[in-house]
Amino acid sequence: MASPPDLQRMLAIDTSSRRACVGLFDEKGTLSCKTSEEDASLSLFPLIKHLLKEFNWQLSDINSIAFCKGPGSMLGIRTAIMGIRTWQGVKLIEGKQIYSFSSLAIGAELVRHSSPSEKTYLVITDARRNSWNALKVKETSIGPVQFIDNATLEAENIPLFSFNEFPKWTRTQAHIQYLSYLPENVLSSPRFPLFLEKNSDANHIDLRSIEFAKWIPTARTADRIKS
Repeated sequence: MASPPDLQRMLAIDTSSRRACVGLFDEKGTLSCKTSEEDASLSLFPLIKHLLKEFNWQLSDINSIAFCKGPGSMLGIRTAIMGIRTWQGVKLIEGKQIYSFSSLAIGAELVRHSSPSEKTYLVITDARRNSWNALKVKETSIGPVQFIDNATLEAENIPLFSFNEFPKWTRTQAHIQYLSYLPENVLSSPRFPLFLEKNSDANHIDLRSIEFAKWIPTARTADRIKS
């Protein structure tokens, strides 16, 4: 199994929700963060500029970039990807490693911190058209992001968690517990590197490839989640 990525001099970007978050790790892996309630198209690059200025660094001084690939705000995610690809094109970050992480994986860690007694649950965000992006969690094991329809969600008998900062379109009878999506509380966690995967082309999550990946809940769904 490959070693987790080194966080030293890493720039971390999460624009998947209505709240943009940018983090910068120093040479010792200590994190500094800035956030904004403005649209990522307006706030992202000023946030990065201000953080780099605090460190007296240029973009070329970082070692790596980690960005949230979704699911979430396509405008926010594409703004981050556009920036990364532009920096690659003009060779500002030539030779730097690019990683990505899932917003639902960040969400699962936030649930773990806020509700430690919950061991098996779903982390969800609304995906429009009466469907949901969903991530099954059991203990410390998390599965892949899946699409489920509203009827499937309402048939689940395990706790459901979502986040205030993501849009709500679908009307549902399912009982959903809403938390605050605060990625800065996860970036500093020792577990954050475990969520990172190499993504040299800076691609967002491919929702089309998982659109028909659905599961059928049963009365013992919680006991059958695969680790």
